[in-house]
Amino acid sequence: MLWNDLREFLARLDELGDLRQVEEASWEEDIGGITELMVERQGHALLFDDIPGYPHGYRVATNLFTTVRRTALALGLPFDTEDATAAWREVLPRITPVPPMEVITGPILENVQRGDAVNLFKFPTPKWHESDGGRYIGTGVCVIQRDPDTGFVNVGAYRVAIQAKDRLGIFIEHGKHGDAIRRKYWERGERCPIVISAGQEPILTALAASNVYHCPEGVSELDVAGFLQGGPYPVVRGEATGLPIPATAEIAIEGFMPSPNEALELEGPFGEWTGYYAHGRRPETIVEVAAVYHRDDPIIFGAPPVRPVGCRYFTHLGGEDIASKIKLEKAGIPGVQRVFNLAYPSLRVVAIKQQYAGHVDDVVRVLEPGGDQYNGHHVWVLVDDDIDVTSEREVLWALASRCAPEHGVEVIPGTAVWQLDPRIPAADRSNPDMEHGRHRYTAHNLVLNACRPFEWIDDFPQVAVNGPELRARMLQRWSDVLE
Repeated sequence: MLWNDLREFLARLDELGDLRQVEEASWEEDIGGITELMVERQGHALLFDDIPGYPHGYRVATNLFTTVRRTALALGLPFDTEDATAAWREVLPRITPVPPMEVITGPILENVQRGDAVNLFKFPTPKWHESDGGRYIGTGVCVIQRDPDTGFVNVGAYRVAIQAKDRLGIFIEHGKHGDAIRRKYWERGERCPIVISAGQEPILTALAASNVYHCPEGVSELDVAGFLQGGPYPVVRGEATGLPIPATAEIAIEGFMPSPNEALELEGPFGEWTGYYAHGRRPETIVEVAAVYHRDDPIIFGAPPVRPVGCRYFTHLGGEDIASKIKLEKAGIPGVQRVFNLAYPSLRVVAIKQQYAGHVDDVVRVLEPGGDQYNGHHVWVLVDDDIDVTSEREVLWALASRCAPEHGVEVIPGTAVWQLDPRIPAADRSNPDMEHGRHRYTAHNLVLNACRPFEWIDDFPQVAVNGPELRARMLQRWSDVLE
């Protein structure tokens, strides 16, 4: 196995000098505050212990995957950004599902609470942001559910708040696999079984978040984790739900979600991945906890969203949008150099080497068909291959000097259901319900063409910049001045 558990990954970070251990930080504000500042600085991973009010060994780990180096390490890739991206691209076509392996026992079963003995407050769950509405044990979690019709096991990442010692609040967007599965149970008049794992090795964590790889329809994240780990993923069977639980997880919470007709409870606000408190405090579904499993000296994995919002756990390997680039290649669109997430949540830059009239239009046609439920409020900027898509200054310069608004700006109609989008008017936000779920809303997409016009590209004025050989000589000769 690439990683047996979260502890093995933390030990490796410690060996590399990339883990900072912090003692006596409070769950009320210190852990969240320190994490925010460290992420902003792209600094060390953090492991908090001796948290006031909790036993020694009850720990919280944060900032584990917010740099390319740590993300690459977690996935078994080279540390350098370009090498990691190239290596990951080689891995993706070879992914073959490897079903998990059920084992009789595992470290997760070292401690078990059932029924009245359940107490979620035994863990030092932080309040991550100053204005959050509570303590969120689910920020980097794996939420496990099984489709009652097909048996498909989904592992997703949804936010989870502690509402009481034996009750959680859970926020799942409409249309997500987790939402579709729970509705099948509700339509049968049943509560939806669920497992929430709050600390596991990095591979399954990455797959649940879908930031580095989005599993194809019908393929479980557990199956892909088995491939990436190099062997079947070990799971134990939950006593109450029968769901698979990662055998080496730190904390696992097993329970059931009643339908919105049965129970809703106010949840939020929570500072989300968009960088806003867009959803406020609203009625959300709950989880009635049946059992809690945890290892000796358990570790909560925390991945709270922080600003700048590009600093997310399990980044796209430095901002590279590999999935969109592969999509263009499969569509037969030539000359695409890079697709880069310049600003989250949804501003991406595409660099192309233009080869024919209408090349830009073909790129847009593939990337932004419009009408998809999660296809709203995207902003695409298309630039020539001489522009560094990772540089805000160069992209802005391309927009300022090559985008002609009369034919370089296009608005494509779309719809969306992202309740966390700060651009949704307050009146258009919706609560979960049995009949309709959440409402869609109008959310168009913007395309900004900052490429030189292909029809007269050879006559477009030359860029005023020294050539690479002269620049290299200057850097070498005057290195002490230019440090």
